[in-house]
Amino acid sequence: MELLVLGGGIFLGASLVDAALARGHRLTVFNRGRARNAWPDGVDVVVGDRIGDLGRVARRRFDAVIDTCGYVPADLRASAAALHDVGRYCFVSSISAYASFAHAPVLESDALASSDGLAEDDRNRDHYGPQKAACERVVDATFGERALIVRPGLIVGPRDPTGRFSHWPWRALAGGDMLVADVPADTAIQSIDVRDLADWTVRAVEAGASGAYNATGPQGRDPLGWPEFLAACSAAAARRGAPPLRTVAVGEPFLLEQGVAPWNELPLWVPSTDAEHVGFARVDCSRAAAAGLVTRPVGETLEAVLDEAASLVADDPRLRGKLSREREAALIAAWNERALTALAAVPWTQIG
Repeated sequence: MELLVLGGGIFLGASLVDAALARGHRLTVFNRGRARNAWPDGVDVVVGDRIGDLGRVARRRFDAVIDTCGYVPADLRASAAALHDVGRYCFVSSISAYASFAHAPVLESDALASSDGLAEDDRNRDHYGPQKAACERVVDATFGERALIVRPGLIVGPRDPTGRFSHWPWRALAGGDMLVADVPADTAIQSIDVRDLADWTVRAVEAGASGAYNATGPQGRDPLGWPEFLAACSAAAARRGAPPLRTVAVGEPFLLEQGVAPWNELPLWVPSTDAEHVGFARVDCSRAAAAGLVTRPVGETLEAVLDEAASLVADDPRLRGKLSREREAALIAAWNERALTALAAVPWTQIG
């Protein structure tokens, strides 16, 4: 196939380039040329801004476009105008496009977020979900049955620029007392290795898939729970000679009281008491699984992430905003002190 990738410089885009080449496709990449200047042999690179420069590829015939970098409807209107004759348009959206996570499971048929009142070029990150939903509407209206919408959850693995998932295996590598949120045992984590997502997306384009697909993991098994995830992080770190690790479960109310920011400062943690996010890690991906989505064991992803630990530096952006070792130690000390104070207040007749 003749494929055009919009983006392609980093993370998912880079993995899509790898997957498309591995499957023998002829590949053109269109991006601004800022994130990457070295490309595999056989990749035709066209540099430009998608708002004004897509005319540079508009007259060429592509069997499919995979759009990894559309964030606002203005982006999609530009590509829809320039590439309206393409055989298939695959837009990488997000589960953030859904209007609500106050229920579970979350299905492709659920309502999308409203973008009413938002400008088409509004790139405020607070409006990420509604703008992704608005992008989907442009794709659907323009391409109809030729539209493929992929809604990933948290994308993880090698080259992840966010460091959210990576925080845990990297922290496990340091050993010692590691703070974790004391969540119910059945609390799930959903994520998808970028390599699995890229491979499946290319194969879905090949198969002529259309419509919307949730795409996260794990597939073919029960949800991944926090205890299993933390044990996998500890085991992977231990295989690399890490010092002994002990997890310290700290109460969620205490973490919130201390101003610990869910999801970002303590990555992947969503308070179990948050009724608005009960379905956030309960996204149904059975449609994608039926279309061939397979996700690798979490241990393989952890190994790839640990391979990158040697490249970390003190001011690494992947560490920015995450729980520091100093704050972690202070929180654990305060939590232990509170526990001792509470124990001291219990009458001796009630102990033992």
